[in-house]
Amino acid sequence: MAAWILSPAGAWGQADEGQDSLPNTPPANTVQNDAAADSVSTKSFRKAPLDPEKIAQVFRAQAAFPKATLPAEAEFAEEESAGPTADPKAAEPEVDDESIRQAEIAGWIAQLGAPEFAIREQATAGLRKLGDDALPALRNAAVENDDLEVRLRAEDVASGIVSSAVAGRIDSFLDGQPGSFEGWDVFQAILGDGPRLREVFIEMMLRHQDLVQSLDVGTEARMQALEKVIARIQHRQLLESQLPSGADVIAMLLCFNDHDLRLSNIHEEALLRMLRMSVTTELLRDEQLAEPFRTVLAGWIQRCDRASWPEVFWLSMQENLDRTLPLAERVLGLPDASMDETVLSLQLISRFGNESSVAAVRPMLDDDRAVTELEFIGGKQVRAEVRDLAAAAIMILKHKPLDEIGLNPNSLHPKIGFIPRGLGFPTDDPAPRLKMLKSLQALLETGTESKNESSEKRVP
Repeated sequence: MAAWILSPAGAWGQADEGQDSLPNTPPANTVQNDAAADSVSTKSFRKAPLDPEKIAQVFRAQAAFPKATLPAEAEFAEEESAGPTADPKAAEPEVDDESIRQAEIAGWIAQLGAPEFAIREQATAGLRKLGDDALPALRNAAVENDDLEVRLRAEDVASGIVSSAVAGRIDSFLDGQPGSFEGWDVFQAILGDGPRLREVFIEMMLRHQDLVQSLDVGTEARMQALEKVIARIQHRQLLESQLPSGADVIAMLLCFNDHDLRLSNIHEEALLRMLRMSVTTELLRDEQLAEPFRTVLAGWIQRCDRASWPEVFWLSMQENLDRTLPLAERVLGLPDASMDETVLSLQLISRFGNESSVAAVRPMLDDDRAVTELEFIGGKQVRAEVRDLAAAAIMILKHKPLDEIGLNPNSLHPKIGFIPRGLGFPTDDPAPRLKMLKSLQALLETGTESKNESSEKRVP
């Protein structure tokens, strides 16, 4: 039995509870009375995340790779060629205007190699002012111009124009305007929408562009992107001493929610390594990110590898992640459940369950496997068994004091339900344990009889 299960101390640490849900959002036409209220936090475009059970459906909708995307200028040219044939006479002024504009662009590009600094700066400013209209010529000059100075400056100006355009789109997007970024529709469908979620998406786009693009594609592309994301995060940690961010964690969890993506122990260990860090607490404390984070985390937990269960249970208790409860109840029904899995499941159920969870715990009252090593307390050898832990869990679920049936009330713990080593009984005297189990059985039967009597009274 691992020592960390028997003690509330562990590698995860303790954290304050995160927000369980997103705050209510006023309608778009609601007038805010508080002038000091943060306008960003009350944006009307906020939407709730999708249920974990439906996330896989969003990914499976991306069944095939999309068609290759044409560059902006190529799309424009294609649209022009597909349009109706214009009157030659009416088109003549446009052709003349285009010729003049192209001649002006060519003149600015030629001046990028001028020996005078002022002329080069004037040409740079002129080209930047023309913006997208100058991009095709600048890209061509950056590759084919005979003058090295022109090639270098043309490439720099083209990059500046593109960056300025992207920055403008990002500013508009963060202000709540509709977004046209690759991957945004899938991201929004799964995680919802809101100011902080948009910030996370932009950070993901800048850090892990390949992963964001893969959201619109398919499982194979997401797997390739996931491998690169893990490598980048590890590189930053080892070589740049940068801890993972919330965007890093959410990026990985998005991939982990694709049920067709085959995860390995290496993938899950990489995620668990990040979840052990402070970023988990930061996400759970974020008013707008807590619920989306819980949603994608729950989506992965439903399908995580069995080797990860003990650590997932421990994390869930430390960080108040009650959505692990169904998995813990399922573990108790497994005939081959390990001791670690059984003990942590009982602790987690006692922490997050309710009286309806008693049915899952009750069969464990017949399990006499030893949980702890022999200890000497008051001169007697004492050891806790699975049935002792099950009895404590049932009492907690029924909101009854432990000492009512002879269990140690000091074994209760606010984070992990109870401490197993505090629930032991003497090994050389079976009477105290048998008395405890008999008292618990009487309590359970009394509760059952009370429920049956109530049901009979309701029958007409």
